[in-house]
Amino acid sequence: MNKLFAKPLPGGSFFMLLLFIAVLVSAVGVSYSAHWNRQLLNTLYGELSVRDKAQAEWGRLILEQSTWTAHSRIETLASEQLKMRIPGAAEVRMVAP
Repeated sequence: MNKLFAKPLPGGSFFMLLLFIAVLVSAVGVSYSAHWNRQLLNTLYGELSVRDKAQAEWGRLILEQSTWTAHSRIETLASEQLKMRIPGAAEVRMVAP
């Protein structure tokens, strides 16, 4: 039985073995690359979702800010809470520089 394993490989068999190992390594590399690509794509879609949510929140905040700073709201708050009013013509005084 020892003589079976002691035989040298026929010509070109070593080269074929190297090619087979290279094909296996290439197949594992392609599989790993495809898996890594899918993971990165999933991460990208997650980040795009976070971006869309943040952009929607920003739009709502801009709308809220414009509501809080509307001139009619400021005028209403000034007259109701601070008891401010527009002065009459007799109450207006011009100040010289």
